[in-house]
Amino acid sequence: MILYEFEGKELLSSYGINTPKGEVLRKAQTPRLKTPLILKAQTLSGKRAEAGSIKKVEKEEDFKTSLKTLLGKKINKEEVTTVLAEEIVDHDEEYYVSLSYDTASRGPVLTLAARGGTDVEKRESLSFPVSPLADTPPKIKAPAGFEKEDFETFTSEVFPKLLKLFFDEDLTLLEINPLVFDKDGKHFALDAKVKIDDSALARHPAWDFPPRSVAGHTPTKREVAAKKIDEGDHRGTAGSAYFDLEGDIAVLASGGGASLTAMDALIAAGGKPANYTEYSGNPPKEKVEKLTKIVLSKEGINGLWVVGAVDNFTDIYETLLGFIEALRKVEPKPKLPIVIRRGGPRDKEAFEMLRKVKDFDLHLYGEEISIAKSAEIMTKLAKKYATST
Repeated sequence: MILYEFEGKELLSSYGINTPKGEVLRKAQTPRLKTPLILKAQTLSGKRAEAGSIKKVEKEEDFKTSLKTLLGKKINKEEVTTVLAEEIVDHDEEYYVSLSYDTASRGPVLTLAARGGTDVEKRESLSFPVSPLADTPPKIKAPAGFEKEDFETFTSEVFPKLLKLFFDEDLTLLEINPLVFDKDGKHFALDAKVKIDDSALARHPAWDFPPRSVAGHTPTKREVAAKKIDEGDHRGTAGSAYFDLEGDIAVLASGGGASLTAMDALIAAGGKPANYTEYSGNPPKEKVEKLTKIVLSKEGINGLWVVGAVDNFTDIYETLLGFIEALRKVEPKPKLPIVIRRGGPRDKEAFEMLRKVKDFDLHLYGEEISIAKSAEIMTKLAKKYATST
């Protein structure tokens, strides 16, 4: 989960990292802070400055006009509902600091650059591996242009706090761009981009961040409910990835790569998915049952496609039993066509069980037909059902 800037700064402050005095605004109002101020639209996408969503307000009489231009503004299709007003920190140098996970080294790294601001990815930087298990602090050096006194303050005061925050709070990214020092040598994080590990939620009961997607849109009730299925239950996954779409064919897919292939195949066949979700890693029937109910709760569905490649570890009987139990509990009773294309452990038992089910319009296929072919079958049946209702 990506945090908004003001949320990230609250975390930084709680670990002793200085941030400018600020105020979160969600409507046109007069701030408690005095001008001059910086107004920053709170979005999850980057490049806010280029989008004109960061404004300096010199005079109090100009504040409300500037605030109104930001609230409701669309930035990368994300509507601005919150603005952060902050006092201005006088400074000279700006530095870039981040802690993140590096795919090449397969571990966390500290990255430093002597110049922060926009397009920092195009500038020279230094990276150093870090570890919460190391007996001694990592040996880091200042990039060219990083003032000596600033670097000494960073290594002795700032970095230890950032490291503790990164590991204690299960972050996947902690980026300060820029980190600055005022005339008295006091550090300030002028911006903050923070990503937290969603799977660590159970370890952090104090987290109270409203749900949001990567793109920043407000999740639907189904998206929120689906994500909760896996909370505190690590027996496989079911619903951690769930997105409502605009189509009329509900999808219950299995396996990350296979589920994406299935979505492509459905669209190629002329079908329109009503959602994207998946279950994998051998979840128990109870979790599949919950996810099935959520998928079927959407209005305007003309078909349901249960699809996956040939699994190695997922118990096909167990998961399809959970699916059938969900169908029997859904009201009103589903009459739409249901295409099932599955294969893997205990699939023969599963299909023997399904052939005895006469309550629903089931169309059963194993690995003898391809995912693409089952997508074509699903699409035709859904279109026929739509015209008959």
